[in-house]
Amino acid sequence: MGQSNVGKLVFCAVGIYVSFLTWALVQEPLNTNVWENSNDLFKSPNVVAVAQGLAAMILGYLYLNWMGSQYSPIELIWDYKWDMALTSLTQSFSAPLAAYSLQYVDYLTYMLAKSCKMIPILLVHLLLYGTSIPRQKKLISIFVTIGVTIFTIGGNSKGSKLKDNDKHPSAMGFVMLLSSLFMDGLTNATQDKMLKSNRKNNSKNSKDRLITGAHLMFALNMFIIIWNLSYLMFIDKSQWQHSLKMMTLDPVIVKYLITYAICGAIGQCFIFFTLQNYGSLVLVMITVTRKMVSMLLSIVVFGKSIKPFQWIGIFVVFAGISWEAIAKKKTAEKVTTDKKEN
Repeated sequence: MGQSNVGKLVFCAVGIYVSFLTWALVQEPLNTNVWENSNDLFKSPNVVAVAQGLAAMILGYLYLNWMGSQYSPIELIWDYKWDMALTSLTQSFSAPLAAYSLQYVDYLTYMLAKSCKMIPILLVHLLLYGTSIPRQKKLISIFVTIGVTIFTIGGNSKGSKLKDNDKHPSAMGFVMLLSSLFMDGLTNATQDKMLKSNRKNNSKNSKDRLITGAHLMFALNMFIIIWNLSYLMFIDKSQWQHSLKMMTLDPVIVKYLITYAICGAIGQCFIFFTLQNYGSLVLVMITVTRKMVSMLLSIVVFGKSIKPFQWIGIFVVFAGISWEAIAKKKTAEKVTTDKKEN
């Protein structure tokens, strides 16, 4: 890897860290703070989703134009309208469910659960799409699940005392988290299926109709905006009114919301850029580290209480995720070696 490529990779990693670590630090108070003037939580996940989707869609469109792709987003949406509609709908359900779960579980439990995305992805691949699952992936999934269980049990041991700003995780919170994880699994597994089909079809056509990260970033966020606005207009009008009232009483919420949306959108650009230039292995290594740093920052910045036994759970979770990343590296090296030999 040349010096310029190393510099570009460092730029990608720093971009992902800064944007998503800032995003994570803004996300927690935005969802869990009781704001001073309104004396209430900002319980408007669909409004947050619209703000995030709008920022990401605009940046996705600029990113797509910068790439100069021959495959227009309108053609993509028409060719894959059902897959796009499904993945955007499940993603639209996932975010509010995860946000609402923070009212019943603490942020660290939330972050650890969200680190287990590979479990629902594997289950959806197996049960819905009939994809075979390697034995190693099953073991990694079990390993990570055990880590989450250790962390949760360790935080609720008998005789333990929680700080005033901590929560006792409840069954409702776990149901919401599991539902959100299932939606994430359905989203990612469907995207895998769509991309695999696109690569197969693109190899047969002379015209460049390859789906890129910029395509997905623009189209999926557009659908997410449509779903969430429809929900706000026809099902939960009070959420929009409540959010406007709170933002009027506590204008600082607007700053948090804008920062959250911009950081998430910029982070998506860095993620897709890294994926296109360096592949999923490098991206997984960067994002796994980001998740770990996010949780540690939550402890340091917000003073979350954590017990020694819970550190074991954190270690087990990231050991399992690191095992998955190392396995992907070995597979990639094997494929490269086979290509050289042929």
